[in-house]
Amino acid sequence: MSMRTLALPVLAASVVLSLSACDPTNPAAQPADPGTAQAAPTLAPAGNPAVTLVTPAADRTTSATPSAHPIASGTPKASATPSPSATPTVTPVTPDLKLDSYNQQTGKAVLAAADNGKGIPSPSSTAAVTAAVQTGQLIDSPPSAAAPHGALLAITAVKPAGDGKVQVDTRPATISELLGQTWANIKTALDPHKIQVTPRLKDLKTTYVPNPHGGNGSASAALELDANDTVPLPGGAKATLSGSLELDPSVVFSYQGAHGILVPEQAKVGFDLGAHANWHLTAGLTGSTGPVRIPVATLTATPTVMVGDLPVVITLNLTVYAEVSADGNVSVDVTQSVDGDWAIHADYTKAAGWTTATDPISTRITPVKATFAGTADVRSGLAAEGSVALYDAVGVKATVEPYLRAAVQGSVSVDSSGAEPSIDGSGGLYGGLDVEGAVMARIAILGTPLFEKDLPFKAYHDEWPIVAGSYRNAAPSTTPTS
Repeated sequence: MSMRTLALPVLAASVVLSLSACDPTNPAAQPADPGTAQAAPTLAPAGNPAVTLVTPAADRTTSATPSAHPIASGTPKASATPSPSATPTVTPVTPDLKLDSYNQQTGKAVLAAADNGKGIPSPSSTAAVTAAVQTGQLIDSPPSAAAPHGALLAITAVKPAGDGKVQVDTRPATISELLGQTWANIKTALDPHKIQVTPRLKDLKTTYVPNPHGGNGSASAALELDANDTVPLPGGAKATLSGSLELDPSVVFSYQGAHGILVPEQAKVGFDLGAHANWHLTAGLTGSTGPVRIPVATLTATPTVMVGDLPVVITLNLTVYAEVSADGNVSVDVTQSVDGDWAIHADYTKAAGWTTATDPISTRITPVKATFAGTADVRSGLAAEGSVALYDAVGVKATVEPYLRAAVQGSVSVDSSGAEPSIDGSGGLYGGLDVEGAVMARIAILGTPLFEKDLPFKAYHDEWPIVAGSYRNAAPSTTPTS
């Protein structure tokens, strides 16, 4: 049977950023009307290792006041221009500095003169570097060898280290210290060329193909993964997985600063996920296996977006896996199509604190061919487990799993190409969606009050019948649904 390629494409290269100067007297600082044209995206320059030294928001002198405009839900249509008085104060430095080393456990870091782009350090004396670094400044570092997910730190002590370097003691800083009264509404889709793919199946292949629909928020190329592998299962059984998967994830981050205090009025962090899959799973299952995960690939991307002159680092980790479980003895042969769009996010307001939400915009599960034979309850799914972090602090993690479940005593065969379902014995076939996750305690990087434990999402579960009945060598009289 021919299958579509296993694609993780359409990780679109677009960033939509709204930034307000928070000055209601300045018309240019107000958000544009939703009906206006979309603003150009703002991304940090690629390959720039230099850190930004920033005066904390509490020490800035600005005439800005909080924006009266709430953070809009969904993708903003335009980007406002900040007034100079409200732009976060970036401390001018003589040399360009980079984060040479950083120990997250001790908080000790070393800043050094950045190279000239050709691997040659700029000629800066230790005295010049030391003079540029002061206690109380924030280190806003893009991803680097010393901090792969970027770093946002407050300097608590400075000590010359020689050779054009300075050693600093630091503590973790918060987004509120960095952004202050600014507000931002960011939705960032990912350039597939900047996604690190770690194969988890031996025959997984990664290629890039042109996307004829590129532009207007889509990437000009798609990331395509092809897989065909057999993996062991408990009890000596084996499962064969092949097929196609397309994912379209976007990272969501919103922030609205409060007036006079380093706690936001509102904040949001999460991710949107669109998916299309055509996949084929065959397995022979004996006894109670429990859920068995078959990892397909792990994807990591660390886009850096510019809020005014300041970089904000967002990290998305996404692991895709197939899952199969059974309670009994059964053979499984499923070729299935799955389409869906889901939004998973955590929202903060000063009045209500943190709340979580899962918005299943659509889920469609249509078995192309499904055959089960035996006596068992069996479930097969294709799941995406994702986490979103600001710098190196995980904010939200969640798992989205559309699945197919069968309760079989005898045999059940379904072909959605138009043939009538066949049930010999008794059985039922159901489509479903499970979403679970949590807001992490480390989300305190946003400057919100810290809670001691992870805050779990309200579990989302939905299941619907595709076909069910009890028959002997006959098609059921019910009409199958998708």
